[in-house]
Amino acid sequence: MSDKTTVTSNLHGRTTDVRGRYVIGGPGFEILSDGSVRSGGPGEEASSLDLLVASLVSCALNAFRYDFVENGQPERQVEIFARIERKVEGDYLGTLIMECFIDGADNVTADELVAEYKKRCRIYNALKDSLPVVFVPHTSGALR
Repeated sequence: MSDKTTVTSNLHGRTTDVRGRYVIGGPGFEILSDGSVRSGGPGEEASSLDLLVASLVSCALNAFRYDFVENGQPERQVEIFARIERKVEGDYLGTLIMECFIDGADNVTADELVAEYKKRCRIYNALKDSLPVVFVPHTSGALR
């Protein structure tokens, strides 16, 4: 058994002069993030929920662009529109709807891409029980 450890994410967060606004950064990037209006934040910059959804979208963009592409074939163009829907009175995350426009894929390939994403995306697998995700794939020539 190996005792080796690797750092796969190394972030730093700090408060700003604006109440409820934070700077999150890592090697080579900085992101402004606001607490929700409900928790006293200004609600103008990306929220923690936006950043969570962005991580799922980023993983899907990567997987849908490259997976099942034959050697020598061009990468697919992919566009995803993501939204969380929940009842106003609910105190739960809701359901993430991901409208996926995948150029160069037929319906079977799109279904295979979604299945592969669900198997391999660690973030999706860590969250799927508390944030259900519904994929709505649109295929070949469907980029908006």
